[in-house]
Amino acid sequence: MPRITLVPTGQSFTSAACEPVLTAALRAGLNLPHSCKGGHCASCRARILTGDVEYPEGRLPAGITAAEAEGRYALLCQAYALEDVTVETREIRPAPEVEVRNLPCRIERMERLADDVMAVFLKLPAVEDLRFRAGQYVDFILPGGRRRSFSIASAPADGRVLAVHVRRASEHGFTGQLFDTMRAGSLLRIEGPLGQFWFRAESPRPALMIGGGTGYAPLRSMLRQLLTVGDRRPIELYWGARTSYDLYEHTWLSNVAVVRPGFEYRPVLSEPAREDFPWTGRAGFVHAAVLRDHAGDLEGFDVYASGPPAMIEAIRHEFVAQGLPREQLFFDSFDYAPDTLAAMRHDRRNAY
Repeated sequence: MPRITLVPTGQSFTSAACEPVLTAALRAGLNLPHSCKGGHCASCRARILTGDVEYPEGRLPAGITAAEAEGRYALLCQAYALEDVTVETREIRPAPEVEVRNLPCRIERMERLADDVMAVFLKLPAVEDLRFRAGQYVDFILPGGRRRSFSIASAPADGRVLAVHVRRASEHGFTGQLFDTMRAGSLLRIEGPLGQFWFRAESPRPALMIGGGTGYAPLRSMLRQLLTVGDRRPIELYWGARTSYDLYEHTWLSNVAVVRPGFEYRPVLSEPAREDFPWTGRAGFVHAAVLRDHAGDLEGFDVYASGPPAMIEAIRHEFVAQGLPREQLFFDSFDYAPDTLAAMRHDRRNAY
C-alpha cells in the first residue's frame, strides 16, 4: 500500500490500490483542502514532490491543465498513488468548536420537497452530539467504504436533528434507495462535519449568497442560523433553478424577505416552464443575474456560492475578473461521485 506524506506538516497515511489521495486522507482523519471531489473545481490542487500519481483511465480531470500536470501538480480528489509519494499541501484544521466524528444515525422522517428532492431528517444517538458550523456537510458512509456527501440544510441552532436535502441521482444507487426503500427508522452512518464552507460571522461585509439547485441547502443553514442569533447584516440570496417547481422553499424565503430587514431574495429560473408564465422574476443563469446587479461593487461583499461545478467555475473566474477579491469568495462545488455518474449514464441509456 503506497504511503503518502504531507509537506510541511510531516503527516502520513496509506492508500489502497487506485484509491484517490483525498479519499485516503479523509479516511485517516486528515481534512485536506477540497470541495467538489469530482475533479472540476481545483480546490484540492497540490504539488507532487516525489513519487508518481495516476488518474482513472489515464485521463486528466477537467480541473487541471496539461501544463499544470507537467509541473507536477495534481488534483488529489482524483489522483491515486502508484508508489510512495510526498505531497506539498496543508491540512485544514476544523473550527475550534467542532470535531469530526463518525456516528450512527436514524432517519426520523422524510419530506418530499420537489419531484426529485427529498428532505431527510437524521436523529443522532441520545448520548452523542455533532457540533458544526452552518454551511458544512456530512458524508454518508456506505458499504465498501464508499461515501456520499450532502450539505447540512438545518442550522446549529435548530437542535439535534440534522436535515439534508437529497436530489435523486439514479434509480438504484444511494439516492434511489432513499427515495424508494428507506423509511423512518432506517439506520445510517455519517461522518462530519466536513468542509471549509461556513459563514464568516466575524466579517463586517454584507453577504451575497448564490445557490444553484440543492446548492441552496448550505445557504439555508447559514440563513437560519443568522436569523436565530439576530444578525442584521444585509444579505442577498440568489437561488437559481430550472423551473418554479424547483424553488421548493420559495414561499418561506419570500416571507423572510418581508419580515427581516436587510434580506433580499432573488429567484432566477434558467428554463421557465409553460406553467411558470407569466414569470415576473429573473431568467437565465443565476451567476449572470448577480453580475448584472453587482458588477461594479463586488469588492464590498463576501460571496458564498454553492451548486454545480459549472456555476462555481464561472463565479470563480468572472467574479474575480469583475473585482471580487479572491479571499472574499467562499464556495462549495457540488458534484456526483464517479460511481453515481456511471449509474446515471446507465439509467439514461436504459430509458430509451
